[in-house]
Amino acid sequence: MTINKKQQDEFKSVKQRLSTIQLAIKKDLKDGQLPQVEDVDRFTATSDEMDRLCQNEWRAAMDDYMDRLGQFQTVMKGRDLQAIKDAFQELLDCKVSCHKQFRQK
Repeated sequence: MTINKKQQDEFKSVKQRLSTIQLAIKKDLKDGQLPQVEDVDRFTATSDEMDRLCQNEWRAAMDDYMDRLGQFQTVMKGRDLQAIKDAFQELLDCKVSCHKQFRQK
């Protein structure tokens, strides 16, 4: 399935917003703080947008990412900083893996 210019621009915008929010969460975790609830909510909503834009050819990778996002959200409720760091890192690792697969095509 080929995407048009408008879809490409929308996808790029979502990716940029997701990256910005990701950096804020990473900074909080690096500083030994729990991520801000507002940032996690924005990260989740933006990830949902990315899921909506997902092409069939990378649906399996996106489904894996969304599963890990759900795990991150669950761990956030427990407020265990190390568990949150671990879950967020798994989410980021999943994203990196997806990007590698996409670039190989």
